[in-house]
Amino acid sequence: MGIQSIALPGENDSPFYLNNKAFCEDFESFITDLGGQTTGSYNASSYNVKGRVDAPLRWIFQLKKSTYYSGYLFVSTKKQSLQFWTIWKCKNLETDFPNFRVRKKRFGDSLRILISPSVCKFQNRRKYTIISSQPNHALANRLSSMLKFYLSDQSLLKMTYVDNELIIQVSTEQILKNKFKELMNEKFRFS
Repeated sequence: MGIQSIALPGENDSPFYLNNKAFCEDFESFITDLGGQTTGSYNASSYNVKGRVDAPLRWIFQLKKSTYYSGYLFVSTKKQSLQFWTIWKCKNLETDFPNFRVRKKRFGDSLRILISPSVCKFQNRRKYTIISSQPNHALANRLSSMLKFYLSDQSLLKMTYVDNELIIQVSTEQILKNKFKELMNEKFRFS
Protein backbone atom coordinates (compact mmCIF):
# COMPACT_ATOMS: atom_id res chain seq x y z
CA MET A 1 0.00 0.00 0.00
CA GLY A 2 2.86 2.40 0.79
CA ILE A 3 2.90 5.93 2.16
CA GLN A 4 0.52 8.35 0.45
CA SER A 5 0.46 12.12 0.18
CA ILE A 6 -2.77 13.69 1.43
CA ALA A 7 -1.65 17.25 0.71
CA LEU A 8 -3.99 19.88 -0.63
CA PRO A 9 -3.03 21.22 -4.09
CA GLY A 10 -1.50 24.41 -2.68
CA GLU A 11 0.79 22.51 -0.28
CA ASN A 12 2.93 20.74 -2.89
CA ASP A 13 5.47 23.58 -3.16
CA SER A 14 5.69 24.24 0.57
CA PRO A 15 9.12 23.61 2.13
CA PHE A 16 7.32 21.89 5.04
CA TYR A 17 5.60 19.52 2.61
CA LEU A 18 8.88 18.81 0.81
CA ASN A 19 10.63 18.08 4.15
CA ASN A 20 7.84 15.72 5.26
CA LYS A 21 7.84 14.03 1.84
CA ALA A 22 11.62 13.45 1.95
CA PHE A 23 11.34 12.17 5.54
CA CYS A 24 8.58 9.70 4.62
CA GLU A 25 10.44 8.50 1.53
CA ASP A 26 13.54 7.87 3.68
CA PHE A 27 11.43 5.91 6.20
CA GLU A 28 9.76 3.89 3.44
CA SER A 29 13.14 3.06 1.89
CA PHE A 30 14.53 1.99 5.27
CA ILE A 31 11.62 -0.35 6.04
CA THR A 32 11.64 -1.78 2.49
CA ASP A 33 15.38 -2.50 2.79
CA LEU A 34 14.60 -4.50 5.94
CA GLY A 35 12.03 -6.55 4.01
CA GLY A 36 9.05 -4.81 5.56
CA GLN A 37 5.93 -3.03 4.41
CA THR A 38 4.76 0.54 5.01
CA THR A 39 1.48 2.40 5.25
CA GLY A 40 0.58 5.94 6.18
CA SER A 41 0.14 9.46 4.94
CA TYR A 42 1.69 12.91 5.07
CA ASN A 43 1.05 16.55 4.17
CA ALA A 44 2.73 19.88 4.94
CA SER A 45 1.81 19.90 8.63
CA SER A 46 1.95 16.25 9.70
CA TYR A 47 2.72 12.64 8.97
CA ASN A 48 1.61 9.33 10.43
CA VAL A 49 3.56 6.44 8.95
CA LYS A 50 3.90 2.83 10.01
CA GLY A 51 6.27 0.08 9.01
CA ARG A 52 6.01 -3.64 9.76
CA VAL A 53 9.00 -5.94 9.69
CA ASP A 54 8.74 -9.70 10.35
CA ALA A 55 12.28 -10.80 11.13
CA PRO A 56 12.30 -12.97 13.27
CA LEU A 57 9.63 -11.32 15.46
CA ARG A 58 6.97 -8.94 14.14
CA TRP A 59 7.97 -5.34 14.82
CA ILE A 60 5.79 -2.30 14.19
CA PHE A 61 7.67 0.98 13.76
CA GLN A 62 5.47 4.07 13.76
CA LEU A 63 6.36 7.75 13.37
CA LYS A 64 3.94 10.60 13.99
CA LYS A 65 4.31 14.34 13.68
CA SER A 66 1.59 16.85 14.46
CA THR A 67 1.77 20.57 13.93
CA TYR A 68 -0.89 22.81 15.39
CA TYR A 69 -1.35 26.07 17.22
CA SER A 70 -3.55 26.32 20.28
CA GLY A 71 -3.50 30.10 20.70
CA TYR A 72 -2.06 30.14 24.23
CA LEU A 73 0.42 32.97 24.57
CA PHE A 74 1.96 31.79 27.85
CA VAL A 75 3.31 28.57 26.37
CA SER A 76 6.28 28.52 24.02
CA THR A 77 5.04 28.30 20.44
CA LYS A 78 7.64 25.63 19.67
CA LYS A 79 6.48 23.55 22.63
CA GLN A 80 2.79 23.84 21.80
CA SER A 81 2.95 23.54 18.04
CA LEU A 82 5.15 20.52 17.34
CA GLN A 83 4.78 17.00 18.65
CA PHE A 84 6.79 13.99 17.54
CA TRP A 85 6.44 10.36 18.46
CA THR A 86 8.51 7.35 17.54
CA ILE A 87 6.79 4.14 18.62
CA TRP A 88 8.23 0.63 18.47
CA LYS A 89 5.97 -2.34 19.18
CA CYS A 90 6.72 -6.04 19.29
CA LYS A 91 3.80 -8.39 19.81
CA ASN A 92 4.20 -11.98 20.97
CA LEU A 93 7.52 -11.30 22.66
CA GLU A 94 7.22 -14.36 24.87
CA THR A 95 9.62 -14.22 27.79
CA ASP A 96 9.58 -15.35 31.40
CA PHE A 97 9.61 -11.75 32.61
CA PRO A 98 6.77 -10.20 34.57
CA ASN A 99 4.94 -7.17 33.17
CA PHE A 100 6.38 -3.71 33.72
CA ARG A 101 5.68 -0.07 32.93
CA VAL A 102 8.34 2.62 32.85
CA ARG A 103 7.06 6.16 32.49
CA LYS A 104 7.90 9.70 33.40
CA LYS A 105 7.31 10.44 37.04
CA ARG A 106 3.91 11.94 37.83
CA PHE A 107 2.55 14.00 40.67
CA GLY A 108 1.97 11.61 43.56
CA ASP A 109 4.57 9.04 42.54
CA SER A 110 6.83 10.04 45.44
CA LEU A 111 4.09 8.90 47.81
CA ARG A 112 3.36 5.75 45.78
CA ILE A 113 7.06 4.83 45.93
CA LEU A 114 6.90 4.97 49.74
CA ILE A 115 3.66 2.99 49.99
CA SER A 116 3.76 0.37 47.23
CA PRO A 117 6.57 -2.15 46.70
CA SER A 118 5.65 -2.37 42.99
CA VAL A 119 6.33 1.35 42.34
CA CYS A 120 9.99 2.40 42.35
CA LYS A 121 12.39 4.92 40.89
CA PHE A 122 13.70 3.53 37.64
CA GLN A 123 17.46 3.00 37.83
CA ASN A 124 17.85 5.90 40.27
CA ARG A 125 16.58 8.36 37.67
CA ARG A 126 14.57 11.08 39.38
CA LYS A 127 12.29 11.65 36.40
CA TYR A 128 11.19 8.01 35.76
CA THR A 129 9.14 5.43 37.62
CA ILE A 130 8.89 1.67 37.09
CA ILE A 131 5.75 -0.20 38.04
CA SER A 132 6.39 -3.93 38.31
CA SER A 133 6.34 -6.84 40.72
CA GLN A 134 10.08 -7.01 40.03
CA PRO A 135 11.59 -3.49 40.39
CA ASN A 136 15.06 -4.63 39.27
CA HIS A 137 13.58 -5.96 36.04
CA ALA A 138 16.16 -7.58 33.70
CA LEU A 139 14.26 -6.76 30.49
CA ALA A 140 13.62 -3.14 31.53
CA ASN A 141 17.26 -2.77 32.56
CA ARG A 142 18.52 -4.17 29.24
CA LEU A 143 16.23 -1.85 27.29
CA SER A 144 17.31 1.13 29.39
CA SER A 145 20.96 0.44 28.59
CA MET A 146 20.05 0.38 24.88
CA LEU A 147 18.03 3.60 25.24
CA LYS A 148 20.12 5.40 27.89
CA PHE A 149 20.46 8.57 25.82
CA TYR A 150 16.66 8.91 25.60
CA LEU A 151 16.37 8.45 29.36
CA SER A 152 19.09 11.04 29.98
CA ASP A 153 17.53 13.72 27.80
CA GLN A 154 14.04 12.69 29.01
CA SER A 155 12.70 12.05 25.50
CA LEU A 156 11.64 8.51 26.48
CA LEU A 157 7.91 8.88 27.10
CA LYS A 158 7.08 5.32 28.12
CA MET A 159 8.24 1.74 27.90
CA THR A 160 5.85 -1.12 28.68
CA TYR A 161 5.88 -4.88 28.57
CA VAL A 162 2.36 -6.16 29.18
CA ASP A 163 0.88 -9.49 28.05
CA ASN A 164 3.92 -10.29 25.86
CA GLU A 165 3.72 -6.96 24.01
CA LEU A 166 6.63 -4.52 24.21
CA ILE A 167 5.91 -0.86 23.44
CA ILE A 168 8.54 1.88 23.49
CA GLN A 169 7.58 5.50 22.82
CA VAL A 170 10.19 8.23 22.33
CA SER A 171 9.61 11.91 21.58
CA THR A 172 11.90 12.53 18.61
CA GLU A 173 11.68 13.40 14.94
CA GLN A 174 14.60 11.16 14.00
CA ILE A 175 14.02 7.76 12.42
CA LEU A 176 16.57 6.16 14.80
CA LYS A 177 17.51 3.44 12.31
CA ASN A 178 20.37 2.01 14.36
CA LYS A 179 18.26 1.69 17.52
CA PHE A 180 15.46 -0.03 15.62
CA LYS A 181 17.94 -2.51 14.09
CA GLU A 182 19.44 -3.11 17.53
CA LEU A 183 15.98 -3.85 18.96
CA MET A 184 15.14 -6.17 16.06
CA ASN A 185 18.37 -8.12 16.57
CA GLU A 186 18.00 -8.39 20.36
CA LYS A 187 17.34 -11.94 21.57
CA PHE A 188 15.51 -10.85 24.75
CA ARG A 189 16.79 -13.88 26.64
CA PHE A 190 18.88 -13.36 29.77
CA SER A 191 20.74 -15.79 31.94
